[in-house]
Amino acid sequence: MGRWFNRGRKRDDEPPRESEPSGPVLEITVSGGGRRPSTTTIGGPTAYGLQYHAYHEQYGVSDPRTLEAGTRYAQELMRNHDVAEAVTVYQEIVGLRSSALGPEHPDTMRSQHSLAFALWQRGGHAEAERVQRDVYEARRRVLGDSDAETLRSGNNLGWLLIELRRTDEAEPLLRTVADGMARTLGRDSAETLACQMKLAGLQHLQGHSQQAERALRDVVRRLTRTVGPTSPVTLQARSNLLVVLLDNGRAAEAVEAARALADDAGRALSTTDGVRLHARHSLARALAGVDRRAEAIRLLADTLPDSERGRGVDHPGTLEMRTLFAQLLIEAGDRRAGPEARAALAGCERVHGPGHPDTERARALVRLVDGR
Repeated sequence: MGRWFNRGRKRDDEPPRESEPSGPVLEITVSGGGRRPSTTTIGGPTAYGLQYHAYHEQYGVSDPRTLEAGTRYAQELMRNHDVAEAVTVYQEIVGLRSSALGPEHPDTMRSQHSLAFALWQRGGHAEAERVQRDVYEARRRVLGDSDAETLRSGNNLGWLLIELRRTDEAEPLLRTVADGMARTLGRDSAETLACQMKLAGLQHLQGHSQQAERALRDVVRRLTRTVGPTSPVTLQARSNLLVVLLDNGRAAEAVEAARALADDAGRALSTTDGVRLHARHSLARALAGVDRRAEAIRLLADTLPDSERGRGVDHPGTLEMRTLFAQLLIEAGDRRAGPEARAALAGCERVHGPGHPDTERARALVRLVDGR
């Protein structure tokens, strides 16, 4: 079953979708020893990190300028896919802001929001849900249930609960959030429709696939009208609709829709963007569903390195893609099947644990390869 991602709209200080070259650039000149001076230019995370530590020494650990520099450093780490280090920096910033400003200060809660996102990317799903729940409850107390930031936190918490397959908790929360967003932000706002997209995903997970398909078609139609067909949230809704079509056995229809989506995502997004990767994954599933396995294998072989580079080897989307790749290789009698199946199983055990359905699926593939 395909995954549902929180791609409606990023808030607070989460990292942006694309890499941005702006930021500190340091030039270091080395001379002496009779040699001509040489200049080295340092940018990216290293420059941001040096700036953060320089501010730490110059202004002090709790100075707002230091904390903003630390936030920018963590954002740059996320953009460059160093998620583990980003988590460490965000945890540091949350602790400092909580001590200096209080746990319910808006800046503290923004940093917690970003920490939850980074934790999820690293695979700390339960911890990410706990942090995001803390943000939601704090915003409810401070801002009220109808405030836009409170609703956004609830929307993100609902997404995490769906990803954790805690659908009984996610459904009432997302219905409350969707109603609140419709009143506060407007019925056709991108954020309201993104929340409704998650509710459709819940319907699909609960086995109400026809209802989910109708709801997603309506969301796609309204998003196309309000923000355009290649807006990131519209592309995500189209991608989620593909999941439903494929799971409903409508592979022939899905092939054309998936190819159009992959083309649009290819023009609008980077090669490592999650929505574009999901579109190519869906296209591979659709191709396999109409007995075009060789094309699906080539597509996944081209896409997996982009997913590893953009989302990480242990990202759930990468693992799901690798599992499908291993399955198709087994069906084709390809000798790459064994290593890919074992890599998928190892990753699923690390991220999901031994009893998760995705882990069981990967384990079954390893048994097939080993003839057990």
